[in-house]
Amino acid sequence: MSKDASAEARLRETWNSCGYYNLVGMEVTRADESGSEFRIEVLPEHLQAYGTAHGGILAGLVDAAMGLAILGRAPEGEGCATVEMKINFVAPALPGPLVGRGSVLHEGRRMVVAQGEARDGEGRLVAVGTGTFQRIPAPAS
Repeated sequence: MSKDASAEARLRETWNSCGYYNLVGMEVTRADESGSEFRIEVLPEHLQAYGTAHGGILAGLVDAAMGLAILGRAPEGEGCATVEMKINFVAPALPGPLVGRGSVLHEGRRMVVAQGEARDGEGRLVAVGTGTFQRIPAPAS
């Protein structure tokens, strides 16, 4: 189902006002039928003891990118919930910019499979994941 630009803008606005995204500094820059994109600046408060981004920051970014890739294609008002996620941390994420991207691999009536990745400011892959999400129908109006 194709969304108009105002629906895409509402989706970005809704999720950019999300408490968790604000807490960690994630910003949705795109969520449409072709996928999603997020940005985050890895700051000292995101680091673990070895001076690299904590895996929770990377997993949260990849999870959010997959979820918004699904919502970018879904009918307005439909939601989704992560049922299962697998993530591989392939390189350390140092302080600086990260970009997360998500896309849909398979859509079923009730379940959706998506993939996501996080890349550093130089384009180096630092994390990649896949997830299964359950569709949450829009409330009846």
